[in-house]
Amino acid sequence: MAIYETQQTGWNLFARILQEILATRDLGLGHLDDRVSIHPEKVRRLQRSLKVPKSFPVLNSDELAQVITVFHLSRREKMRLRAAVLATSVEATLMDRINQDDALRAAEQILPIIEQALEVHEDDLIGMGAIKGGEPLLEESEIDRKLGSALSTIDQATLALHLSNNAASQMERVERAQQARDNFTSALNQLNEADLDLKQGAAWRVWHDEARNGIVAAQNRLDALGV
Repeated sequence: MAIYETQQTGWNLFARILQEILATRDLGLGHLDDRVSIHPEKVRRLQRSLKVPKSFPVLNSDELAQVITVFHLSRREKMRLRAAVLATSVEATLMDRINQDDALRAAEQILPIIEQALEVHEDDLIGMGAIKGGEPLLEESEIDRKLGSALSTIDQATLALHLSNNAASQMERVERAQQARDNFTSALNQLNEADLDLKQGAAWRVWHDEARNGIVAAQNRLDALGV
């Protein structure tokens, strides 16, 4: 997969905003694994997504809660991260429909609009409670090459679950939660079909656990919605 130079921006808007917040504390994405106990494999994909278009890993709700607590995020920073999740979902949707630079630009432009809207509905805030520093890891790992589809499906599922937590209508909350459950299930099936040598690696176990736990989280969300 081609690597594009976007140092001044970063393709994954969520990862970029998180990186900007950490930078105010003289930290980077590479510090997430030891400060917040986020697995280095997840950190690697976040770092790589800044350089590689059409890659949108985000932290799940539990991980975001850890980030908020450990780094003592302000109310504004929490709001900005929440807005970044929603803007990244827009970016991911547009990326396969229009020019990728235009998709990123549209997400950047809508980010402050989403932030402003969230400010109005602050009381409804839901769902948010390796190498250190230096240059991001850019290499494409074996699991990226062989199971890229499964990883992308996990990304889509995680975004869908965030959207379910932030949707205005009951119908959309349910639809997004069902989408998350279905995508996590699809990803788990793809991971289970992987070659034995991949299954013996730590990276496969990380994403297998992520998909399995995601199914549980999505089903819990559906149960809470009365479905």
